[in-house]
Amino acid sequence: MLRSALLVSLLSIPCCVRQCQAQSAPHAPFTAKQAELGKELVAKSVEIRKQITDMSAPAEPFKIMGNLYFVGVANGEAYLLTSPQGHILMGAAMENASERVQKNIESLGFKMTDIKAILLNHNHGDQSGGAAYMKQKTGAPVMAGFAEIPYLEHGMFNPPAFPPAPGANGGPGGPPPYPAVKVDRALFDGDVVKVGPLTVATFLIPGHSPASTTFAYTVKDGGKDYKVVEFCCWEYPDDLSRNGYITEASVRHTFETFRKLYPVDIYLETGAYAWSGILSQTSGTMVDRMSKLKTDNKLFVNREIFNEFSAAREVEFEEKIAKLNASK
Repeated sequence: MLRSALLVSLLSIPCCVRQCQAQSAPHAPFTAKQAELGKELVAKSVEIRKQITDMSAPAEPFKIMGNLYFVGVANGEAYLLTSPQGHILMGAAMENASERVQKNIESLGFKMTDIKAILLNHNHGDQSGGAAYMKQKTGAPVMAGFAEIPYLEHGMFNPPAFPPAPGANGGPGGPPPYPAVKVDRALFDGDVVKVGPLTVATFLIPGHSPASTTFAYTVKDGGKDYKVVEFCCWEYPDDLSRNGYITEASVRHTFETFRKLYPVDIYLETGAYAWSGILSQTSGTMVDRMSKLKTDNKLFVNREIFNEFSAAREVEFEEKIAKLNASK
C-alpha cells in the first residue's frame, strides 16, 4: 500500500510541474519566453520613469513616423496625427503645459485650427488637464470613453484605487481639479474616429480609469505601413477588491483586446518612458534615448515590445488571480 501511494505521489509530480509551467505561460500567440523578457521591460520602464522629475517639463516635438508626431511634454501625453484634410490630437497633457503643447504643434508647421478631433485617453489631469484649452484654441470636438465623461465635465480625477490621505496631492482625498471640458462624443469599444483620410480605432480598457481608451491606427513611412497602438496603463494590484475598475472580467477583456491588436509595430503609452522606441534601446538615460529617437525613428519599430509587455502582464495577472482564489 505504501509503495503504491509513493508511486502515485511520484507520478503526480510531473503533472504538477506541467500545470505550474502552463500557469506561468501566457496564451497564444504570446509565449513564456516573451513573458520573461517582458518582466525585464517592466523593470526598465520603471527605472526610466524615475528620471522624469517634472512630468510637465518642456520637451522638443519631433516626427515619430510618417504623419505621426510627438507634441507633448517630458512625460509624453500628447500626439498629433496629421493629414491635409485635418489633424487628430491624442491627449492634451497638463493644464500648466497647454501653451507648451500649442507651441510644439505650431513649431512643426501645423495650425491649431486644423485640428479636427481631440481624443482623450482618460480623465486624469496629466492627460486631460489641458483639454479645455485645446478645445478653445482649435474648436475641435472632444471625444473620450463614455465612463470618463462625468469626470472630464467636472474637471475631476476619478476616485483612485487607493485614496490618498486627506490633504495629499493638493486636496482632501485626491489630486487637484483641472478645467472642466465638454465632451462632444462618447466613445464605445470598437468605435472608429475619422478625419479626412485618417482612421483611429478606439478600444475601451478599464483599469487605470473607468474607460481608459486605447487608440490604434496605421501610419505610412518610406512606402511601408506601420501599425501604432497607444495604451494606458499597466496596473494590476494584488488585491483586486480595492479597485472598482480592475476586475477579473475587465482584465481578461484587456488581453482579448491585445490579441485583436497583435501584431503592433510601434507601441506608445501615454508615458514616454514605455514607448517601444525608448525601451528598444539597450542603454542610456531618458534624455539620451529621446535624443536618439529624433535622429533614428526606426528605433520605434519593434513588434516584440508589445508582445513582451502583453505576455508578462498576462502571466502576472494569472498568478495574482490564482493567489486570490487560493486564499478564499
